Amino acid sequence: MNGYAARGSIIVNGIEKTKCSGFNDKGCTSLMNAKHRVLKGLANKLRAHLEGTEGWTEWRDLNHIERSNWLNKVAETLHWDELKGGKIARLHSLSADEFSNVLVGGLV
Repeated sequence: MNGYAARGSIIVNGIEKTKCSGFNDKGCTSLMNAKHRVLKGLANKLRAHLEGTEGWTEWRDLNHIERSNWLNKVAETLHWDELKGGKIARLHSLSADEFSNVLVGGLV
């Protein structure tokens, strides 16, 4: 995984809602971009939870005041989870020797 990633969560009526962005092959081009996508996604999850999805209005069709109000509601309980400042390391399989070396190194 390359690029940046962010994960955030909010609590709505005792239910945790989580949104991730950039946790794919490419990641996001910047940490700000990853966080923006998380905020927007959580705002939409909050909207769907509180207002339902019937007659849904797309985010881009909301006026500036409505967007700000939803983002402010998200900010009230927002919790960020970031890995290494948003920069994601490339993962690969470990051989038995590599695993043993890391394990022994951790015990020394």
